[in-house]
Amino acid sequence: MIQILYEGVDITEITNITRCICRDVSHGRADSLELQFDHAAIWHIWAPKEDDKIIVNSDGYSTGTMYLNAIMPEGDGFRILATALPSAARRKAWDTYQNMTLETIMGRCAAEAGMSAKLYGVDGNLKYQFLMRENEGSAAFLEWLGTLEGLAVKAVNGAFRGISIEYAQSRDPVQSLYIDESNDGAKYIRKDIYKISTLTVLSPYARVSASDSNAEYGSQRIVNLPAMDAVQAGRWARGMLMAHNRKAETLSIKSAFNPKIEALLRVDVEGTEDSKGSWIVDEVQHDLIMHTSNTRLLRVIDTIR
Repeated sequence: MIQILYEGVDITEITNITRCICRDVSHGRADSLELQFDHAAIWHIWAPKEDDKIIVNSDGYSTGTMYLNAIMPEGDGFRILATALPSAARRKAWDTYQNMTLETIMGRCAAEAGMSAKLYGVDGNLKYQFLMRENEGSAAFLEWLGTLEGLAVKAVNGAFRGISIEYAQSRDPVQSLYIDESNDGAKYIRKDIYKISTLTVLSPYARVSASDSNAEYGSQRIVNLPAMDAVQAGRWARGMLMAHNRKAETLSIKSAFNPKIEALLRVDVEGTEDSKGSWIVDEVQHDLIMHTSNTRLLRVIDTIR
């Protein structure tokens, strides 16, 4: 059964849900919720407004707090879109961060959006001599900085979470899956040509390269980053190479609704030669009406130095 909490009030009994799609992603954009209802007139009872809080629960699964983004008419009904980010996190601004730690910067950006922040698997005392935010939202800025540092930054229940990819890969698997040749709900894609073997961060103060021993060719130079020393340049080179190369192998699985699957959890796969091994959930889409889950995974990689 699907339960809908709107601004803390259970409105399940007075609504007729015809569509409920929950998207949980590891990076790049916010988690989202799409709801469709019959009887559009009923919704006006709640006088909806931007950033109203919505939570959907179903069979042990919860979206966490989502913030109303848009309401659109759909024939005799209406469609609601909500995301895990409040509108303030998308508000563009300029800012500078001088001699601040990663933890302080995360907290400052979060406070700007009325959120909190927490780091997992990374030293929050990493210090930056100077960073500039150039007319972008706090969420977009943290996504950029997280990529450099090898972090996935996402919003959950009104908080920014910066999660180290290496930390996510090292955790125990939440599930073990078996895939054989007859499983037409699974699709494996490998693009070795997508990988690059070396990425170099070059600034006036440092030049440091990171390499992937499992990539045979290709190199890239990044010259527009404010790396102030070799240590920082080395971290950023590894972070960017990790973010790029981990996308080279993907596994997509269509299954019955699986409430245990969430972005950034580790899954071990057994079965075909291509797909077996350890993976990290990159994105999962739960359809709570059709009771299905579509999961996209990225291969665990530990070959970047």
